[in-house]
Amino acid sequence: MIKRTLLSFVAICLAFISQAGTIKGKIRDSKTGEPMTGATVTLANTRYWTTVQLDGTFTFRHVPAGKYQLTASAVGYQRSTPVEVVLSSDNDEKDLALSLSVSTTTLEEVQISAASGGSDNTARRIEQRSDMVQNILSARTIEISPDITVANALQRVSGVVIQRDNTGDGRYAIIRGMDQRYNNTLVNGIKIPSPDDKYRFVPMNIFPAEMLERLEVIKALTPNMEGDAIGGTMNLVMKNAPDKFIFSANGSLGYSTIFNDNPFVAFPHAGINKQSPAEIHGNDYGAAVSDFTTNNLKFYNRATPINNTLGFTIGDRFLDKKLGIILSASYQDLYKGAVSERLVPDAQPLPSPDPNTLNPSDSYVRTYSTRTNRIGLQNKIDYLFNDRNRISLFNLYLHQDQFETRYTPDSSSAGLNSTATQTLVKPEYRSRWQIQDIYNATLQGNHQLSNKVRVDWSGVYSIAKQQIPDMASYTWDQVVYREASGKTDSIRNTIPQGTSNAVTHRWQHNKDQDWAGYGNVEYKPSLFQREFAFQLGGLYRYKTRDSYNNDYALQAVNGGAPYSGLDGEELYFQATGQNKGSYTAINAQSYTAHEKVAAGYIMTRFLLVPKFQVLGGVRVENTQDDYTTVLPKTSTIGASGTIHYTDVLPSVHLKYSLQSNQNLRLSYFKSISRPGFGDLVPITDNSNEEFTFLGNPYLKHVRADNLDLRYELFPGLADQFLVGAFYKHLTNPIEYYVTNVNGPSSLYLRPQNTNEATNYGAEIVFTKYWGVFGISANYTYTHSEVTTTKRLYGLVSGSIQTQNINQSRPLQGQADHVGNFSLLLKDPRWGLDAQLALAYTGTRIVQVSPYYGLDIWGKPIAQLDLSVEKRLYRRLVFFAKINNLTNSPNKEYIKFPYTKVNANLPSGYTIPFQDGGSNYTVAQKDIYKISYLGGLRYKF
Repeated sequence: MIKRTLLSFVAICLAFISQAGTIKGKIRDSKTGEPMTGATVTLANTRYWTTVQLDGTFTFRHVPAGKYQLTASAVGYQRSTPVEVVLSSDNDEKDLALSLSVSTTTLEEVQISAASGGSDNTARRIEQRSDMVQNILSARTIEISPDITVANALQRVSGVVIQRDNTGDGRYAIIRGMDQRYNNTLVNGIKIPSPDDKYRFVPMNIFPAEMLERLEVIKALTPNMEGDAIGGTMNLVMKNAPDKFIFSANGSLGYSTIFNDNPFVAFPHAGINKQSPAEIHGNDYGAAVSDFTTNNLKFYNRATPINNTLGFTIGDRFLDKKLGIILSASYQDLYKGAVSERLVPDAQPLPSPDPNTLNPSDSYVRTYSTRTNRIGLQNKIDYLFNDRNRISLFNLYLHQDQFETRYTPDSSSAGLNSTATQTLVKPEYRSRWQIQDIYNATLQGNHQLSNKVRVDWSGVYSIAKQQIPDMASYTWDQVVYREASGKTDSIRNTIPQGTSNAVTHRWQHNKDQDWAGYGNVEYKPSLFQREFAFQLGGLYRYKTRDSYNNDYALQAVNGGAPYSGLDGEELYFQATGQNKGSYTAINAQSYTAHEKVAAGYIMTRFLLVPKFQVLGGVRVENTQDDYTTVLPKTSTIGASGTIHYTDVLPSVHLKYSLQSNQNLRLSYFKSISRPGFGDLVPITDNSNEEFTFLGNPYLKHVRADNLDLRYELFPGLADQFLVGAFYKHLTNPIEYYVTNVNGPSSLYLRPQNTNEATNYGAEIVFTKYWGVFGISANYTYTHSEVTTTKRLYGLVSGSIQTQNINQSRPLQGQADHVGNFSLLLKDPRWGLDAQLALAYTGTRIVQVSPYYGLDIWGKPIAQLDLSVEKRLYRRLVFFAKINNLTNSPNKEYIKFPYTKVNANLPSGYTIPFQDGGSNYTVAQKDIYKISYLGGLRYKF
């Protein structure tokens, strides 16, 4: 009986299985033919549903035999017409092909485009249909990446290297080996000013990444684009008003493991004066010691500082879909740190045993504790009068507070080349509060005057500000005792007679304000039975820039007494007039400058033959700069100055569509790079970490001829294959030189022109998905060359002589090999996204020396990051971001064998921080360690 029952049960199961079939298929966009990833497929009146995979496929397995109605749906698309599917009883399998159509009305199509503008699919289509060479990161790509700032996201773009700050986070972008001065930043196609006190380039870490709809890196300029970009243009396209109500919110918590071994050192900032005594009372005011607070020099440890972020976006359309509004906000409160080991080269090398023998004078281990508060707000309001006229108002506000504590013990040696058994060192604490703001308001109009004429215009007000109120530091003298072996003991709290302690206070603020107007007219006639487009337009920008610097230095009255803390010190001004600060001193750090840029262009776009598009034209830009410093008019270095120049910038862009998803591009354009005001004004700024900065009023602007060739393949969805080459020839390139113009005992950093430079290379981008798995990779090879005069300091016939010789080297900041490789997992069914991302930056020059062979180079660095996103319940997801998984340090070195350096030191002495490489000397090592961030995101 039992046996018979078991046999019957098995027979029933086999019968059930044999009558189960499979329904599979592929769903595409009816217009573009692209796979409809993420669409929902349902068998009506059953429990069966699934999500379309990355390649557009779906599968239902083990479906009982019968008749079914299959439908597909996706946000922004019409639900498909039900398809009847019949499965027979003999393991039937059905393979279907469906398509989805977007909404039919013009207004809805426009809004669907805006709403879906942050997808990978949209980014690939923009790249494919673009008139110029560019690479795009979509909002979705950025969202699931390990990055929370635009600066860090930029390193994922082919050919882009990020320059890091003291926390290890990205700050500026180097594009195709071109230093940050050769690139510009746009927001929604509008150029914005920089809060930096010297330079034009914008710090990209001030932008929260979540505020973007997409990030465009444009590498070939068309005539209707501003011409001051040789490396590339970074265009931050912000979120647009949607076609229906949207709401999203996110929050996260995290921790940086650098504080496992080193405490986070903070300082009070509530009582810091925003203005210097001279600003409060007048430039002739003699400050008293009581005018200065020491609260910002009372440091304390903060245990387990927790990082946190918050953000939200809300938007909708009103008044019969004519009025669209969107508002986004982002807040980040981050605690980062670093330990920096640094070898300090002397201002002048030794003449023997080899010419230009590296001569390190000191070394130290410096620690940084940095808290960054970052706020981003944006909103856009647009109104559609009708299908031909639209007006919009965009507002963007960015604010960043950075509180940095720097401690330099200066205790690793008693002078590396000294044989003394004891010597003085000067440990230093410094507090720095940096405030940066950017505000942009853009009023725009788009008007289709007829079927052939379109007009658009923009009125822009932008302002960028930076303030560093009362950057304070104090140092005290201590003695280091050295054993016969050369080792040093811990610092002893003893101060010899006749020494003194120092306290400094520095105020700095600057402002860059723009008023600008843009206008464009496009005319599309039908000529020779082909469609032509003629476009002309221009801009006018008036910029006002001012910069203020003032610092005060005080000494301890009883400097010969043992140091017992800052509260026990009585301070005074050591020299007559020192209580008035440095505002009117010969350093000219305070100035006002103006810039007027007037530009016009004419451009045409047409099909020479079917599939072969030609875009060409010319742009003319006139630049007028002037500056006035606080120096007296009789000053020999120039109290004021004016600079005028005009540039004619032609360009031509050819695009041949080999097939519907393949392009071949060839571009030529001429572009420029304007010197920053801090470069031009003859300032002498000693606020640099290591060097005194010298301005150069004789700088010329840079001109460049640029060529690009690229093949593009877009197989579908996010898949792509791009391969190309580029060439740039620069006239009057600007490089920063370390020079000792005022003698061998001091170093200065100064921008200077060289005659010419070349830069060329090749790029490849590859993205491919197989089911739920994918690979995204890019690689860029870059080679640049510039020839400059260097010094050779050595012995000639037994006497010391300095010779000038030419040296060819790469441009500063240019890395030979740059690459990204990411392993991707995207499973829409389970709501899982994961990315393991490796970013590699090869060897590059980070600091140019005036001496032959002593440039400081950056060693190759590979940083591994991880990000994960998991849907918990429909609209709620968990996400995690882990940065620097392998604890990769930043290392810098000099191509001089450290064994030869050691040979010049006294017996038993060795230089610190070396890693065993025999053909170089490690100059610096920065350690950042791993950081974690995890949180929740909700989307409606």
